[in-house]
Parts: sequence; C-alpha cells; structure tokens
Amino acid sequence: MDLFEAVARRRSFGRLHPPAPDDHQLRQILQAAACAPDHGGLRPFRFTILRGENLAAFGRVLEQAYLDRCADSGTDPVPAKADKERTKLGRAPLVVVVSAVRSPSATIRWEEQVAACAAAAQNALLAATALGFGSMWRTGDPCYDVRVKTALGLQAEDAAVGFLYFGTPSATAELLKGPKVAHLDGLVQEWRPGRPT
Repeated sequence: MDLFEAVARRRSFGRLHPPAPDDHQLRQILQAAACAPDHGGLRPFRFTILRGENLAAFGRVLEQAYLDRCADSGTDPVPAKADKERTKLGRAPLVVVVSAVRSPSATIRWEEQVAACAAAAQNALLAATALGFGSMWRTGDPCYDVRVKTALGLQAEDAAVGFLYFGTPSATAELLKGPKVAHLDGLVQEWRPGRPT
C-alpha cells in the first residue's frame, strides 16, 4: 500500500480484534513513529506497550484513577463509568501509549515537543494501516491524570499524548469505512498582503 492509499484508508475503529501486529510489525510501526519531525532532535517520544494480561492490569489503574478523581472532586463515582475505565483497553489486543517526556535542558518550546509526539502517533497509525491493521487514537481524562502518568513511568510535567489501539477490524466495519476523500472547503486559504484572513 502506498502512502496516499494508507492516508486515505486510515480510520478510527472503536473495536479491534486479533491478530494484532506481531513483534516485527510492531517494531516497524514504532520505527515509523520515531521518524516524526522533531525540532532539535530531542526525541521526546516514549512508547509504552500494553498487551496480554497487562491490558487488564492497566485497566485497573485507569479504574482507580477514575475513582480517585471522583474522590478529589467530591462526586460519587458512577459504577458504569468505573467499569468502562477498567475494561476499555480490552477493545483491542494491543495498545501503545505515546508520551512526551520533557527535556529539562531543552531550549525547544514544550508545545513543539508535544507536537513531535503527536506526529509520531500519526506516523504509527499510518504505518499500521499500511501493514493492514486497524487503529484508534484515544485520549480523555487518563492522559491528563498524574496517577496514570506515574503508572506509565512519567513525571507530572510530561504528557501522555494518546492511547493507540491496534488490531484487526471486523469485515463489516472495514466495508463500512472505505477510503475517504478529504474535502478542503473552508480549510485552505492563500495569504496575500493587505487582505485579512
């Protein structure tokens, strides 16, 4: 599959099944991710792999973080929400958490380091698509929760950019989500002097 086809075929699949990328394919995906544009060559990206029984184990971390957030805010936890936090990593056989690790001596703006990690995440999604796998980029409260960051080996000032889910979409989902055509109406403008944008 060439680059343009991979871009057109990349979709977010809410539920993915085995097979997931094997070790060799996962290495290809992560190597593609690490080729992302990176101002200053800081390599701020970190990739944490969750699979097998560790998906359920980290799901318990997400559930506890949710319960702690409720306690912090003085709100009652919703049992269905707690269950969802605990089980949501089970929507795919492989999850990779992409994080940005802040370099204390860097002169490059932190926002640019996070942007490099977002580019790495997109590279990973495109590489997985090119290899024939489905994917999903998920964020939400866990990405901003210091307890989740700690469980990932991050510091509070680091950023969890997203949880990337990988696997094989069902045949029905694949058929329903064929190649897309990006419409550019309202998205593109050509700047000219003296003309407000």
